[in-house]
Amino acid sequence: MTTIGSIGIGLLILIIIWILALVVFVVGVKIQSNIAWIAISLATIGTICLVSLPVEKHFKHQYTSETEEKDYTQIYKNLVLIFMVCSAVIGTISFFYSTVLSQYESNQ
Repeated sequence: MTTIGSIGIGLLILIIIWILALVVFVVGVKIQSNIAWIAISLATIGTICLVSLPVEKHFKHQYTSETEEKDYTQIYKNLVLIFMVCSAVIGTISFFYSTVLSQYESNQ
């Protein structure tokens, strides 16, 4: 498995995606553009896609039935995936609700 500073390449890609998304978000909010929300949405979609990909298994030695270690990474990946999907849905609903509400209030 390829690592950079003992961090896997997948985690490194996620860190870079989110740093770029947050920079674009801050700049987009300052210039009052919708690009800010698009950047966060794309980062969320990218994270969901990368978390959904299977990881390759590396076995250092053959396990016997008595020394088999439990692999909890799938549980953690599913929890992150559920959190990202829920936050994406809630964020999208609140964004459209606030946009529609602000347009409705400005028309009155």
